[in-house]
Amino acid sequence: MQNQRFRKLQMSGLALIILTVMAGCSHYGKHDISKIAKATIQGCTDPAITGTAILKKFESSEGIKKVYVQIEVNGLKDGKHAVHIHEVASCQPCGAAKGHHDPGPFGKSTPDAPDFNHPYHMGDLVNITVENGVGKLHTVTTRVALSDGRLSVFDQDGSAFIIHTNEDLYCDQDSELNPGCAGGARDACGIIEPMPTM
Repeated sequence: MQNQRFRKLQMSGLALIILTVMAGCSHYGKHDISKIAKATIQGCTDPAITGTAILKKFESSEGIKKVYVQIEVNGLKDGKHAVHIHEVASCQPCGAAKGHHDPGPFGKSTPDAPDFNHPYHMGDLVNITVENGVGKLHTVTTRVALSDGRLSVFDQDGSAFIIHTNEDLYCDQDSELNPGCAGGARDACGIIEPMPTM
């Protein structure tokens, strides 16, 4: 009986992901989706934190490539949390995702190099707001790509979402960033994986 219920829940979750993917970018108008990716969000230390991220590539009327990001996560504390795409597709431990995805000459994520590029890293996104334990984020970015190229989240070591304990203060300064101003500790992680398009 429990196995049947679990299978029904699994099928409901899969159906929800498929419907979400097929729905298109309803928040930003109707667009032809050319590439899709997803990430399964899991708590870094708290297994009660779970969620899903869907990414969809589309083009604006002027031909600008954009990525629509939709995240829903359960189990985080209420309030705002920083969300970034990090530079390595690894969540074991969450620190293995390394720094913010930021290819190019200004991306410095090693501990011995000052980071002057926040909040302008390619992987910097807006905060997610959590109410009653449920967080939802809908945003569009032109800073990353789902296809080949310098901004691709599918480079040789992949990429992952990180959701932080605190909000991103979008700190921008000429010297090393203040500790914690980009969200502090890591609460959740999800490896970004390509999905077949419909």
